[in-house]
Amino acid sequence: MAEGVEDAPMDVDEQSPQGHSRRRTVIQSTSSQQSALEPPDVISVEETDDDEDDEDGGSAGERSIELVRDSDSDVIELDGGEEEGEHDEDDEDETDVEEDTDAESDAGAREGDTQQLDNPATAGAATGVQVTGRQATTSAAVPGTMPGAATATPSTPAAVPGVRVISPVRNSPAEFKTKSPRRPDAKVESDEDSDCCSICFESWTNSGNHRLASLKCGHLFGQSCIEKWLKGQGGKCPQCNAKAKKGDIRVIYAKTVKMVDTTERDRAVRELEREKQLRRKVELEAAQTRLQYELALQECNKIRAQLDRERQRNTQASASGTNLSQPSCSQASSSQQRSLYKFDSSIPLKGESRLLGYDAQHGTLVVSQPSPNQLFPGFGVKKISAMDLRSVQYVSVHSKAIRDICFSGRVDGLMLTASVDKTLKITSLMSNTVVQTYQTPFPVWACCWNQEDNNYVYAGLQNGSVLVFDQRDTTKHVEELAPPRARCPIVAMSYVPRDPESSLRCGGLLLGTLQGGCFWEKTSTDYKPHPLPMEGSCTSLKFEHTTRHCLASFRPDKNHNSTRHLLCELESRLVGEDGRNQCSCHVVQTFYGGSTQKLLTRSALFPSPGDPGQILVCAGDEATTSAQLWSASTAALLQRIPTDSPVLDVCPFSINNKHQLGVLTDKLLRIYSWT
Repeated sequence: MAEGVEDAPMDVDEQSPQGHSRRRTVIQSTSSQQSALEPPDVISVEETDDDEDDEDGGSAGERSIELVRDSDSDVIELDGGEEEGEHDEDDEDETDVEEDTDAESDAGAREGDTQQLDNPATAGAATGVQVTGRQATTSAAVPGTMPGAATATPSTPAAVPGVRVISPVRNSPAEFKTKSPRRPDAKVESDEDSDCCSICFESWTNSGNHRLASLKCGHLFGQSCIEKWLKGQGGKCPQCNAKAKKGDIRVIYAKTVKMVDTTERDRAVRELEREKQLRRKVELEAAQTRLQYELALQECNKIRAQLDRERQRNTQASASGTNLSQPSCSQASSSQQRSLYKFDSSIPLKGESRLLGYDAQHGTLVVSQPSPNQLFPGFGVKKISAMDLRSVQYVSVHSKAIRDICFSGRVDGLMLTASVDKTLKITSLMSNTVVQTYQTPFPVWACCWNQEDNNYVYAGLQNGSVLVFDQRDTTKHVEELAPPRARCPIVAMSYVPRDPESSLRCGGLLLGTLQGGCFWEKTSTDYKPHPLPMEGSCTSLKFEHTTRHCLASFRPDKNHNSTRHLLCELESRLVGEDGRNQCSCHVVQTFYGGSTQKLLTRSALFPSPGDPGQILVCAGDEATTSAQLWSASTAALLQRIPTDSPVLDVCPFSINNKHQLGVLTDKLLRIYSWT
């Protein structure tokens, strides 16, 4: 404040509503240089004298006044020191004597202003002043209507004993102006504000030139903006810089575009699918383990029964003094006649059934037949459980008739099928879906697996050639075996694994055609053909792995009046200086059937269920509409199984130590059990 300032304090006693005495001290700050039109600064201090002690234990005369100015709201707080005793009455009287008449009138006017400031509803430039102390309230009046009002100097609070200024002193009238309220922070941009064209940053529309459109990369723009962009920016997307053209613009007909965050859901779904796959894998492994256990148990029971028979024979031999280790043909024949196949059950079929197969790993019979649903034409297989002989499911595989079926022998349950629709397919019987398809230039009549390496499969074509496919390369075949003789269809084929201890040491592919037989020797680099001395039209060819014999069936011809089934032994010998193999076969037994055979029926060669050392031969006979069973050692007819129609295929199988024989006709599958 300017020099010559005189402070004129004045005490005014009031009565509070609570009955306490209130003393208001008015300090008038005047200046000799102050204009008459400018109102003086007024500081009003209100105190309440209470007879009760504070919570801290001080006397009623103690006071603490603090002067504080808030920078935001111009609030002044006063904090005074504590004094013991009451106010000095003489000081108050002396202050009243020193006041003149003009001061009294000015004090009355200022008192009205002070009362106006005490009212919270009073508007104007005045702001409330908070006084901290024991039941003391302070207000400050800052004149806002008269410019150039004098400001209080540091000497102003000195009129009140024990007052110290904490806030800085304002030195200019401009500092007493009330600050404008603080503006609120800018509102955060919402997600909807970002749904705009990334070129012009304007909102999309659902009609007009700036309607919502997208490129093939998936980014969204306004239609007019992206058309101009592609016209002038070299044909690239503004966001991903991918190549684009005007023809890639697609208008999106949507009122709003919103995306739902499905990241967690998709992750949960993927984890669920992974857990399901792991669970299915574990269940499959458990089922395969149980099945292997049952098979091993069956094998143990079979070996135990064979051991018991050998012990019994040795006991009888020691008692009679004769050697029964090599039984005669009559003894073998009588033993076979005592145990025959008896009818068990029958399963009706749709018709046009042709092939019968058995998956030993999963105990499932499969029968080829047309689709039972006319809405989904084609050909497939009907699955039948060997446990309860109930139909399980139909699996569609090919568009035309199936000519051959074979299994890999592994636990994965893969089935290889050949069809006249010029395809070779691999089907999983576990998932009932086709997992691999190979295209061929001609219809496929026969197929088989490579028993030494299941990655390779073979397809016998109608033109007599053999295509070798690798499951790791699905584009085309890896090798083609051209026929050594005239080109005629391959009706049957079997893979022969290597066995250095047998008469046929090398491995390869055994083929049966309508003009004879052929063996393709598999070397380390390629395949070598060896024609077999077989005459006639071959209809079926089977290979037995334990004895390494093969059974070839032939139709009647001009040199033979009846159907023939030749049991042959394959052999190989080294010739030449280079030590190459020469493969051939010689006939061990010949079995004769009826005089007619129009269908390409399939025969079977398998060990006897009653005596694994004996081999049985079973084949259908069209002349008698029956299935005939022979003994391979004696060529004697053991049993004739009658049917109501020609037999198309026979398949022996065993499950749970029970040996059975399936006989397939056009519309019926008969099951016979060994007794």
